[in-house]
Amino acid sequence: MPKLAKSENDMVHSQPTMCLHCHLVVEMFHERGADPAKGAWQCPRCEHKDPFTHWKIKKQTREKPEAA
Repeated sequence: MPKLAKSENDMVHSQPTMCLHCHLVVEMFHERGADPAKGAWQCPRCEHKDPFTHWKIKKQTREKPEAA
């Protein structure tokens, strides 16, 4: 397992998520305060980085509820 240069308090961990590169379910991480445009989630197993811009974030509003 690769060593992390930063302490655990400086990292933000995701919910268990499948890495798109190694296909293992892991807790991805990134540095606290990462730039939303240039930052990325990193896999702790294979060290693959998925840029934040590749993840779709849906905002729910009262006017347009999500379809079931």
